[in-house]
This record gives sequence, structure tokens and C-alpha cells, in this order.
Amino acid sequence: MTDSQPNLIAHWQELNAQADAGTVTIPPDVAAKCDTACVAYLAHLNDMRRKASVLNETKSWGDLKSAQDLQARFLRLATGTDRSLDAILQQHIEVIESMRMLFRRYFHETEAADTQTSANITALAPGS
Repeated sequence: MTDSQPNLIAHWQELNAQADAGTVTIPPDVAAKCDTACVAYLAHLNDMRRKASVLNETKSWGDLKSAQDLQARFLRLATGTDRSLDAILQQHIEVIESMRMLFRRYFHETEAADTQTSANITALAPGS
């Protein structure tokens, strides 16, 4: 059995490209709710990463070979490989940040449209 993982960053980058092309749109209120959820989840992931950072501080587990082997195994799970906790947390953070790029574009587009509309109204009816 192969362990094929989807490339979530590529998926969200593709959605961003589709949004650039105008083939994907998200209502601004939906984008705002999604962005809020992303902010909360990023805070959670960063907290997990902060707490997990102590896992790579190795202390002696004793002189027995089995204790040293177990310590090394836990260290490999915590850091140093592409499947360790620190790498997986970083991958999750990158995916969520890519998602936020998509959602935030709708805030910027809405703000730009509002600014342009305001400028157009002011130009047509100065003093109002």
C-alpha cells in the first residue's frame, strides 16, 4: 500500500491562481469567516509548535541501551525528519497561510472597489 498524501499547498495555490483568473469567487462575508477560522487555527498550531519545541531537549534516560534507543526514537518523532512533529506542524501552518492568501484577497478587492467607488462619487458630486 502506498502512502500517497495530497499536496495541499499546491491545491490552495491552484485555487489562488483560479481566483486570479476570475474562475473562483468567494463572497466577502464567507471569506471573512474563513479567515477568522484560519487565524484561530494558526494560533493553535503556533502554540502547539511552541509547546513541542521542548521535545528536542534531550535528557539522559539512563545508561541502558533500551532507554537510549527509546529516547532516540522519541527524538526522531519530535524533530529532524520530514515526518516528525515539527515538520508536520510547519506543513500545516504553510497550508493555512496559503488558505488565508485566498480569503484575504477578497478583503483587498472589496476595499479597493470601495475606495474606487468613493473616489468616483466624490469626482461626480464634489462636496457631497
